[in-house]
Amino acid sequence: MYSTTHLALGLIIGEITGDYTASLIGSLAIDIDHLIPAIRQNNIFNFKKIWLKSKSSKDSSRSYFHSFFSWAFFSLVIMLINFRFGLVFSLAYLGHFLLDALDNSDFYPFYPFKKINIRGFIPYYSRQELIFSLFLFTMFVLL
Repeated sequence: MYSTTHLALGLIIGEITGDYTASLIGSLAIDIDHLIPAIRQNNIFNFKKIWLKSKSSKDSSRSYFHSFFSWAFFSLVIMLINFRFGLVFSLAYLGHFLLDALDNSDFYPFYPFKKINIRGFIPYYSRQELIFSLFLFTMFVLL
């Protein structure tokens, strides 16, 4: 999904829970694992290559943080530090998973185990995804 779609979900969860910080971190920070291939290929500062790679649905870079194992670990650790913040963070993290499961690119929810691959019905970087993103922003404005 677009980062803006994850942003819209984070704003909705922030509005509902009253904690924008936890919801935005939970909704957006997970995508940091998209940078792992760029780091491995020494392209971390080549923004054009990172942008082009991010638009490709054939070579998914959803890995370490796009896993229920990471979700459980980070949620538990953060909840032990601050339960309310951790709960909102965890909800937003799960929302991120839900959105990623809706698009048709590879999503392995139990990474590094790749036996289960979820592919949704919304084409990646498509008009339908843009419309869905605008729908979520509209929901946020109407809250």
